[in-house]
Amino acid sequence: MKQLRAVLVLVFIIFSFLIPHNVDASITKQHKDAVTQGEQLRKLTAQYNQLILTNDIEKVNRFYDQFTSQLKKTEIMIGRVPGKTIRKQLNEKYVRPAKIARERTIYEVSQYRFMNIIQAKLSQVNIETAQQDFKKLDRLVERSAAIKIAGNYKPLPLKIQQDLQRKYTQLKNQYEELVRSLDPNNPNYLFPKLTELKGKWSGLSENEKKDIIQKDAWTLVGDTKYIGYLPKHLAFLYHLTGDEQYKTMVKEFIPLFEKYYLKKGRLQSIEYQNTGWWYRDQFARDNRSLFEAYKYTEIPEVLDFVDNQASMWIEQVPRSTNIGFNIFPYGISDAGKIGPIEINPNQNIQIATLFSYLYWEPESKFYQSALAKDIVLNEIGAVLSLQKKNGSLPLTQNLPLVEDTNYGGYSGNMLYQLAQVWGNEKWMKSAVNIGNWLYREYSMDHPWNTKEDAPNYAIDRINSFNLISRVLQFYAAGVPDEKVREWINFAEKRFPDEKLYLLERWYIYQSIPRSYLDSKIYVKNQLSPEVYSDFYSDKGSIRIIAEEIVQASVKIVKLNENETIENITFKDDFNKEIQPEKGRYKITSEAKTANGKITTDIKTITLNEDILYSLHTMLFDKNHRFYQKLK
Repeated sequence: MKQLRAVLVLVFIIFSFLIPHNVDASITKQHKDAVTQGEQLRKLTAQYNQLILTNDIEKVNRFYDQFTSQLKKTEIMIGRVPGKTIRKQLNEKYVRPAKIARERTIYEVSQYRFMNIIQAKLSQVNIETAQQDFKKLDRLVERSAAIKIAGNYKPLPLKIQQDLQRKYTQLKNQYEELVRSLDPNNPNYLFPKLTELKGKWSGLSENEKKDIIQKDAWTLVGDTKYIGYLPKHLAFLYHLTGDEQYKTMVKEFIPLFEKYYLKKGRLQSIEYQNTGWWYRDQFARDNRSLFEAYKYTEIPEVLDFVDNQASMWIEQVPRSTNIGFNIFPYGISDAGKIGPIEINPNQNIQIATLFSYLYWEPESKFYQSALAKDIVLNEIGAVLSLQKKNGSLPLTQNLPLVEDTNYGGYSGNMLYQLAQVWGNEKWMKSAVNIGNWLYREYSMDHPWNTKEDAPNYAIDRINSFNLISRVLQFYAAGVPDEKVREWINFAEKRFPDEKLYLLERWYIYQSIPRSYLDSKIYVKNQLSPEVYSDFYSDKGSIRIIAEEIVQASVKIVKLNENETIENITFKDDFNKEIQPEKGRYKITSEAKTANGKITTDIKTITLNEDILYSLHTMLFDKNHRFYQKLK
């Protein structure tokens, strides 16, 4: 009996050392690990609360992930500790204070981080999801206020709230600025750098203004070869906004040109001055741009400057004959050497456009000048003599196999304007043929000639202008509107960093509506309609150009008897033969456009005998396009 008792005692002692001691060891380790993590969390919680008191949301944000990561680890370790009561005690001691700190800041940190995401998008000019992003941000703000009320949490310091609100406001402003900058109807944001320039122009020194003249006319970054574009763009902004500061800037360009950019009296950029040549392309392009600046501003000094430059060109650069056309050469050197007489379509048609502008401008010294008209007809005749049956124009006369996919569209643009101003059907047909050639033979897959197309290749000019310059010819040729929009989208995607400037593109030509170029543009062309007329001894021609003509009329009065012999209102082209008697007549042509502007043109003619007189009218607007006239 005593032996049995001794055995039982021994067994009990063995079990008491083996089983209970192992369980106690396990419980002790789990508890110890939980406490270790809890103590670390308590330190981080204290640090986090101190960071909150610094009023710096950026510091709170940087520490947030470390802090919440430790909170998660601690919760996991406490969850492994046996005993509900012990876990509750540990959670109360370590987790609950940390969660209070986290819940106080979680939505503010989320706001801060999401605002950084929005800011990154806006920096990349990405506004596609901006409205949804701001709605989400607003929900975070609302949730932040609600959770503090529900949990009875102490609000964050006022400065943190103010900083978040300030950042939110800045992002909203940045977004709205981007929306305006991308709004094709907003003229101030068409050329944002020029808008900025207007704001500081009056504070610039003369030397600083002189340097700006030399800058790129779209971005003010880098120097330009053509210094006529900048005043043209400023004048366009004046035309659309009515802001007199733009007009003042344009007017100041003339004395600056005269002081710093004349060489031997010739307007030239520094780059062209350094060549030692006065080239026809640069002469015509700069002065054509300045004339357009005059049309937008009606500053007489600008027109006088252009007239004087044109007179100097005629006096110093002699014309000569090339394949039957009397045209200007490439230019004249500072030493007086005359350049080659070779035909270069884009350059010759530049000359024609400038002198056409001056011929039809009543305030110009070249108004109705026989010489100006002769220049126009010969320069265009020379260009079109090179046009091939497929509609293409060669790069130059000496490179007949190289189709000009680069400036063919550019030449066609100017030809379009000349054709409608002069009412010349042959020129219209040539413009339509250019459009069909470029559309038919140069697709999105192969938009320009390349080295592989040799001998139909000379030089690469791969940029958005190469693509967008064809659109006016597509318009003239009647290429389906949806195909033209696809082409414009192609140009935008092909060159995402190059702005297309569609609000300003061909605006001066009037007859192509802005909405055709971009369906988001609702701004109407604000120019008055153009009325051009010629009356001879046996026939008369009237051309009316506008974005949308709502009414046109022609009234013929015999002055001797003050008798109205014709009074016609029309909305389409027409030809009419009338039988006026010998005498003197006043012919009044009037046009009204959708923008409410009215233009009246008055001419007088003297007929020396009774005659059958032919009267021809042509309208050019969105409802009267070249291809429709040529059917």
